[in-house]
Amino acid sequence: MDDRNKSIRELEDAKRAHKEERDRLLEGLGNSLISRIGDSEPFEKTDVTHMGSSPAKVLTEYRTLQGEITQSEDMIKSLEADVLRLKELEGTIAQKEEEEGRLTKELEEAQLELGQALLEASDPMVDQMPNSPKIQENMFLAKITEQENRLIELEEREGGIFAWLGKNAQMAVAKGLLLKNRSGLQRLYRSVGEHFVSAGQGSAMGWELTQRAVELKGTLSTLAVDLAVLKGERRNIGDLFGAEGSPARRIQGLQKHIDQVKGEFPGVCLRFASLALEKEGRDSLSALITEEDKPALEAAAALNERMAEKDEEIARIQRAIKVDELMAAIEKMRKGISTQEQRIGEAQAQIASYEKQISETQGQIEELQKFI
Repeated sequence: MDDRNKSIRELEDAKRAHKEERDRLLEGLGNSLISRIGDSEPFEKTDVTHMGSSPAKVLTEYRTLQGEITQSEDMIKSLEADVLRLKELEGTIAQKEEEEGRLTKELEEAQLELGQALLEASDPMVDQMPNSPKIQENMFLAKITEQENRLIELEEREGGIFAWLGKNAQMAVAKGLLLKNRSGLQRLYRSVGEHFVSAGQGSAMGWELTQRAVELKGTLSTLAVDLAVLKGERRNIGDLFGAEGSPARRIQGLQKHIDQVKGEFPGVCLRFASLALEKEGRDSLSALITEEDKPALEAAAALNERMAEKDEEIARIQRAIKVDELMAAIEKMRKGISTQEQRIGEAQAQIASYEKQISETQGQIEELQKFI
């Protein structure tokens, strides 16, 4: 029994080796045949073999897999382009925001210089502005002079530790007020300059500053439009990524899908070439098969025959093993019958002995009953 099971394992190993060799031959042949077809349509769509498949059906499956790969690759390219574009947008936006900050500072400086020049020159147009800028300037200048004098006075003051502590506190207050008034004066100058630039006004002495400020405002306006467009595009790409998930994860998933689909091609090529071993499939594929393909087909057919022979040998050995198992079962049952027959014989002898003893005992009872 063990030798026969060993023979079955050896036959199965040989069959497996034949199958692997045949599959390699047919996979290569199927790939070559499909490559020859290209984009043409050489088969009738309704052509189906007795195995439930057809060259047209398998070819459609192959092209569907190709389409999935192409679609996934296009999606990967699109995602990579979006990621690259997003990086470009981030860099461009950062550069333009930096430029915007620099130009805004230049504009503020130009407006400040213009406003200061107009107020210092007592330009008549300033008097036409609301809130009397000249009066405000004089007020700020007076307060600044007052705080500066206060600081000089405090610096020259002497005294003990308590006087020193009080002096420092007063100096801190004076410095804070001085800084506040200087900032207020600069805001006033910028406000005056901005007013004249916005109104398109200017005097001869401030013409160059006005023109410079106007140019800066125009550049900043154009820059703001550019930034709005760039940020809108960045937001759209960001929203797309946010809705559909991380681009890196999506690319990884698409690449995994491509690998899975590519893993199906060998099976499709194998099934396509396997049809050439059937009569119906061979007729449909005859126009594609060349003389160079025939050795591979003949070898595959021979391997199929060897596999069938191995199957038949395995089945024969398995039937022989089954026969032996059934005969062993019969022998076991016969032994059981013999054992039971022997036990029946012993039981019948025991029964006869009991019947004899019963008869003798009944005779004794009858003799005893005569004297009762």
